[in-house]
Amino acid sequence: MEQAMHPTADNLIATRFDTVIYDLDGTLIDSARDMSVAVSRVLADHELPPVTDQDVRIFMGQGSKITIGKAFAKYGRTLEDDALSAATREFVRYYEADPVSNTIAFEGVADVVARFARLGLEQGVCTNKFERPARIILEHLKLMPPIADVAGADTFPVRKPDPKHILMLLERMGRDPARAVMVGDSIHDAEAAHRAGIPAVLVSWGYTARPARELGADAVIDRFDALPDALGRLATG
Repeated sequence: MEQAMHPTADNLIATRFDTVIYDLDGTLIDSARDMSVAVSRVLADHELPPVTDQDVRIFMGQGSKITIGKAFAKYGRTLEDDALSAATREFVRYYEADPVSNTIAFEGVADVVARFARLGLEQGVCTNKFERPARIILEHLKLMPPIADVAGADTFPVRKPDPKHILMLLERMGRDPARAVMVGDSIHDAEAAHRAGIPAVLVSWGYTARPARELGADAVIDRFDALPDALGRLATG
């Protein structure tokens, strides 16, 4: 059920912001199980044990290649760049074959995304996951639409924490960064947002080794349905 808000809070949000950019994994969706299955299949191909869902939650955030590198490092294996690239391609094949079987949206996400759409806010996703599986997941979970666009790790020549990842998505969406906000779960989201000149809201349940409240965000929320109130407070700050 949607959280009740005073109507003027909606007006404050829509006056201050016209675009909300989300991170994906650990922010909108819990994808750790499907990711860990694909990572573990790569490790099995190299005669290594599987990883846990919690391992993957910590390994994720900077793209598939770094995730795979960390998975091998867990077992004392360091891959040279060519071998790491090949292992990453293996992972992408496994993952893209089934990115949705065990992936769900966090509680409250669908209601908040729908609420922002009714307010007239444009919504996009900026993720270090490849664009194709990101779109498949968002469409499967019926979050796209109202989410209108996705920038993945392979969409532009840059990725988070480079602020141009966010800025290039906003440009493609025809939106002004001065009226945008970033919602994520990690230091990479907070850094990219602040370097892009936009506020950052972090969720407290995300895929990060450091607690969200230590990462310098403008606000931290403990439930997704607390996001409208958090934006209302930022709008008056």
